[in-house]
Amino acid sequence: MAEFDKSKGEQDLFMSPETRRLLIAERNDDLEYRDNLIPLGRGIQRELNDGSKLTLLPSGHMLGSCQVALELSSGIRCGYSGDFAWPLDDVMQVDELVVDSTYGSPASVRRYTQDEAESCLLEVVCQALRRGSVHVKAHRGTIERVLQVVAGNVGVPVLASARLIAEVEVYRDHGFGAEELVALDSDIGRAVLEERSYVRLYSKGDSFGNELIEGTSITCSAYMVNTDHPLLQFSERAYRVALSNHADFEGTLAYVEATGAQRVVTDNTRSHGVDLAIAINNRFPDIRAEPSTNGPVPS
Repeated sequence: MAEFDKSKGEQDLFMSPETRRLLIAERNDDLEYRDNLIPLGRGIQRELNDGSKLTLLPSGHMLGSCQVALELSSGIRCGYSGDFAWPLDDVMQVDELVVDSTYGSPASVRRYTQDEAESCLLEVVCQALRRGSVHVKAHRGTIERVLQVVAGNVGVPVLASARLIAEVEVYRDHGFGAEELVALDSDIGRAVLEERSYVRLYSKGDSFGNELIEGTSITCSAYMVNTDHPLLQFSERAYRVALSNHADFEGTLAYVEATGAQRVVTDNTRSHGVDLAIAINNRFPDIRAEPSTNGPVPS
């Protein structure tokens, strides 16, 4: 989303219909009326003005997320993984791949399933509710999974910001099932806050800050969590649960192999791009991998 406001004024932007809906819900500006925000259904090939062909395929990371495949006019097929889950039903087939490296470290192996992580989250939430409110923070996509885990299973109201509620409504329109959230700034929400028996959800744009003075905080992320168990306990009132919509290290390597790419650039903008490139070269002798340099684009 860096420089998005500039891009929307100068470029055609292709995205899944779900992503377009989420952008409109989040930004509430002129996006709904722009004809250069072009929805492209997954698996539908779109020929562009330069003769290249664009295809979006589901990446399993969150509603609307996509693998991006671009077949150049020369016939070379290039792809960008974006954030992705593993396993995937439909993996793009490319010659050259830029792959996300968030969990590209050999230390980022999970020896537990996401079903086990969800069960762990629900258990921690239920136990913590005996001591007061529970505050759960997660990235987009993951926070909707949190809602599916807790809603209807905890016996207390689930609070969220108006921004997050609008996002969840888009999920509902695309088949996501969950009970209604209570808006923080509503009369009911303010009354619930006084009683301190609730679950509050935080995601992008919601300030977690330092205001929490009672209750329990839970961060849902696989970052820096044990490889053998999905729960990391900091104290009696602070936890991290490895609920993640992203492939781990082994899943990332399996994805790279499944694309058929012969050349791979590991996205080094966040972390572990060097580690992942080394691992790909060691595991797959027929693939040439290197980390991105992240330098400025030549003019």
